[in-house]
Amino acid sequence: MSDRPAIEIYSIGTELLNGQIQDTNSFWMAQQTAALGGYVRRIAILDDDMDELTGVLKDACQRGTRVVITTGGLGPTPDDMTVEAIAKIMGVDTEVDETLVERYMESRGIEKRADVSEGLIKMATKPKGSVAHPNPAGVAPCVESQVGETTIYSLPGPPREVEALFRQSVEDALAGIYDDVRLSLRVAVNLPESQCGPILHSVMSQYPNTYLKAFVALRERTADGQRLPVDIVVWGKKAEEAQALLDKALAEFKAQAFEKGSEVEIRDEG
Repeated sequence: MSDRPAIEIYSIGTELLNGQIQDTNSFWMAQQTAALGGYVRRIAILDDDMDELTGVLKDACQRGTRVVITTGGLGPTPDDMTVEAIAKIMGVDTEVDETLVERYMESRGIEKRADVSEGLIKMATKPKGSVAHPNPAGVAPCVESQVGETTIYSLPGPPREVEALFRQSVEDALAGIYDDVRLSLRVAVNLPESQCGPILHSVMSQYPNTYLKAFVALRERTADGQRLPVDIVVWGKKAEEAQALLDKALAEFKAQAFEKGSEVEIRDEG
């Protein structure tokens, strides 16, 4: 799958690394991205540290990542550094989005610009040239920035806001990148993971745009051994292309499994 546009997801926050809060955002966004046919290459949690943020995000851009999605670090406190970090990568200053400030004033009944709190001003701040998408479920916006060929979508941390902003500001853009067809098939084999694993890697190396995964936790013990579930996922520009690729990958998987003494049982298609 290395020839497909890559997405990387970064959750930002010391509280995540300390185990105080569970990172559910990355799991949810990876699910949504996969449903759109997208390819998530990397998921990581980053500390609230300027050097780490700029280093990791700059590296992601230099590696040709098509889309980077970050969550967290957009709040009003000093440890919220995402906007500043991205501005440094872009080589620009930050600026206040006055349209957002006006929205904050209207929603809170604030009459004078001078009465807007520093916290609200910080949440209305973005790198120069970036676009701030208003938050339908909270305060901090989704900030869309361009670094070379990489688009960075910076979302706030609360899951309810992540989901709302992803649907509003990110989902359609990803769908536009991945306009191909995704097909999947679950099968099962009577092989241990140690014997099945090399088959998965062999099929994926022979057929680009395929992904095979064995689910050890779902295996079933049987009288003749076990049934190890395996998902075969493929992508193609058209339905016919995807189906042809799935057929080839399945045939190769069956052939190699048979060599190791196992039939392949079809479970379900997705």
